[in-house]
Amino acid sequence: MKKYFYLLKFVLLAPAALLISAAGAKKPVEHPIAKGTFIQNSLVAGWDDVTWQKELGALKEVGMEYLIIAPVAEAGGSGIYQAVYPSKLAGITSKSGSDIVENCLRNAKKAGFKVFIGLNMHEKWWTNFSHEWLEKQMLIGNDVATEVYKNYGPRYAGTFYGWYWVWEIDNLRFNTPAQMDMLTHALNVNLDHLHMLSPGMPFMFCPFMNYRVGTAAQYRQFWEYVFAQTHLNPGDIFAPQDCIGAGGLEMDQLDDWFANLAQAVKTKPGLLFWSDAETFEQRFWTSAPLNRFVEQLRIAEPYVSTIISFAYSHYYSPVTVRKGFHEAYKAYVDTGKLPGPSAVAPGKNLEIGWNKDGKVTLKWQASKDTSRIAGYYLFRNDILIGNIQGRRKGLPQTALDTTTHQKGLYAYSLKPYDFSGNIYPGALGSIEKK
Repeated sequence: MKKYFYLLKFVLLAPAALLISAAGAKKPVEHPIAKGTFIQNSLVAGWDDVTWQKELGALKEVGMEYLIIAPVAEAGGSGIYQAVYPSKLAGITSKSGSDIVENCLRNAKKAGFKVFIGLNMHEKWWTNFSHEWLEKQMLIGNDVATEVYKNYGPRYAGTFYGWYWVWEIDNLRFNTPAQMDMLTHALNVNLDHLHMLSPGMPFMFCPFMNYRVGTAAQYRQFWEYVFAQTHLNPGDIFAPQDCIGAGGLEMDQLDDWFANLAQAVKTKPGLLFWSDAETFEQRFWTSAPLNRFVEQLRIAEPYVSTIISFAYSHYYSPVTVRKGFHEAYKAYVDTGKLPGPSAVAPGKNLEIGWNKDGKVTLKWQASKDTSRIAGYYLFRNDILIGNIQGRRKGLPQTALDTTTHQKGLYAYSLKPYDFSGNIYPGALGSIEKK
């Protein structure tokens, strides 16, 4: 969703959600499940109401009730803010096309969803900036909030549920007292305005972390200081990204980091602790296998009341990707277990050659039934170099290894895996660089 020293992003979890059974009776769910999803403007810009309802219907099938859409005003490299709703604010232009905020709220109301709306975001956040510049962005955010609340709040009371602070905080910057005070002042500029504008509507923010630049204990201490200085109200939401998809944390580090953050949250009475579980694999920008996502939920669940993540709508929804992800996750939601291994045929007739640029090309013939295949892992000399997935219309049958090859023999294997994450024997082949 944004750029930083590693990129990441955003689905919501409750350990004991209530779902509606086929007979209409509520049943308790003993395992952690996703309760919502971030959904970005670029995905929904061209959606009509039919597509919106198809998406929200799929989300309801797996027990979701929250949407987070953000930002509603964004400035790129030009520094000019563009809004995804009809704005009359000075210095903000409205993108051509439909009113995304209206479309989201109208369809969410019909489907019974609650929506968090993210305010403004400026590309310069990821570079160097002054205290004065940051305060100006917060004041712009206040103006956006006032306009958005005036335009949509009365008509969508209850559906328009909360605010999302789009500016993502990390453990690399804001390490000096002056930087931390600049940050807490910025937060308070928005917090004070939003609490006065819309009493009772929660404020949510989603920081991230990278174990390479600090420890879990250091980040706990950072947040204890920030919480002490900010005007967060009871019911506001601290929802750190779990950083598994972006690579900021390894799976075996997640428990320690969330345990430390949970201790920090306890110092701010009434502050809710959620988690933002990532559904993607940044290395290849592909959907994470569901066994990894479920493990993230299970590790975070003891510490949090709800988990948000980026993002079911982008990486698991049948409107966006192949339906097997949704079907396998629904099986987990319904039973607490992902589908087990099944008969999956590998790609066959693997052909390996050189293109005119001296790169290795791979072609293969897919099996007749690929409905259980989520993708293929591509290995060169037993090292993973690719994760090949299709979108909604099927699986690719070609790949390109862009590595510069030295003289020698290179062995390739193409291993299919299913939506749950089970890996199967694959096709083999080799090529020699002379």
